[in-house]
Amino acid sequence: MANRIHSKGPYTHEEYNGDEAGIYPGMLLKMVVSGGVEIHDVQGGRCEALFAEEDALQGKTVDDVYTVDNPVMCILPGLGCEVCALIQDGQVVAIGDHLISAGDGTLIRLAGIASGGENDYVIAIAMEALDLSSSADDNVLCRVRIGVLCGA
Repeated sequence: MANRIHSKGPYTHEEYNGDEAGIYPGMLLKMVVSGGVEIHDVQGGRCEALFAEEDALQGKTVDDVYTVDNPVMCILPGLGCEVCALIQDGQVVAIGDHLISAGDGTLIRLAGIASGGENDYVIAIAMEALDLSSSADDNVLCRVRIGVLCGA
């Protein structure tokens, strides 16, 4: 299991107020009108690559949840940057799979969606294989890359 959200490559570090509870490091986030962040909530929906990071300056790890109305450390990964993002439990992901928002802050495999529409917004490419099909675990961190195919 990863102990950091940033894996490698260029990124910008940001800090926003958490406007809802239950934000975990590795979750895909969205900015809201208050200027804070919430969990991205539209399956396959358009979004920027904005992920919650661990709050290492406060001694927190990738396992520590953020509480509402507290600062959330975020990473805006650049092209080619690799981060550890939460993959939804039950997914089977292969290296190179296109990943989209699951609508709950996690990512899911594009080909695993029954509707598989042309409007699905690819946010990342899987950089490691992960089989959570028989997992009793919760969502799991997986290394993903922000690439030129993302958003296509």
